[in-house]
Amino acid sequence: MTPEALSERIESPEIRNLLLRLSHDALDVVIYSIVEDNSLIYHRFALDTASTSWIGAIQNVIYDHPALLSDFRRVYCVVETRDYTVVPAQCESEEQRRLLFDTAYPDSKLEMTADDTGTVNALVLTGIEPELRGFINRTFQRVTVVSHIAALCRYAAINGTHGNKVKMIANIRQDSIDVVITDGRRLLMANTFSYHNPEDAVYYLLAIRQRLGLDERNDELLLAGDQELRDRLTPMLRNFVARVVPIIFPPQMFKAGKDAMLAPFELITLPLCE
Repeated sequence: MTPEALSERIESPEIRNLLLRLSHDALDVVIYSIVEDNSLIYHRFALDTASTSWIGAIQNVIYDHPALLSDFRRVYCVVETRDYTVVPAQCESEEQRRLLFDTAYPDSKLEMTADDTGTVNALVLTGIEPELRGFINRTFQRVTVVSHIAALCRYAAINGTHGNKVKMIANIRQDSIDVVITDGRRLLMANTFSYHNPEDAVYYLLAIRQRLGLDERNDELLLAGDQELRDRLTPMLRNFVARVVPIIFPPQMFKAGKDAMLAPFELITLPLCE
């Protein structure tokens, strides 16, 4: 999408939300009006890190598309990172949290933030590069920054009180899977796993279920993420789990525009989890 095309489609930014997702190779952008249906814009910008740093590549995309610097109603920024650790919600002091984060990531120079999971028993300590945090805070007003795993936890917590009590969500990407399991508003597990082939992915998911004692007949496995990968994994998983189903896409966001279904799941659902 050219800068001119993006600018032409953004009118009245004060009634629009901007959603950003930063990963190692791409910047996902969603913009939509909170009052106008079918207004949603989604685009995935590849990051060129051949000649600059990762943060420099993010800055280049944003500065090359000045419409992204508009004064939006709200800005939500999801950062995909492996530098996170899940801790009990009772860890309320900064000193306790820093000690736990430093234990998980010794000698780290990352800036630690505490991400709300929406559950009653856990929070996520996330490490973000100070340069990235500074850029985000300087560039955007009214911005919420959260790790990708915490964003998925929030969705699971809010929707985990409906129907069957134990919920397992697997958010699938090309080389990794986020797994979040909740029991009502309690977080049982949140983690990210790498995999190299579909059989490995199936093995990891089944091993997690077995370890936590999930019932193969009654406890659902909800799949989100890449559609093609879901289609490949679903029949394999159904050999072992009775209820393997696609996650229900939020109708509010589909109403905003059908391209919402192309965006990363935890990004598109984040504004609904406040």
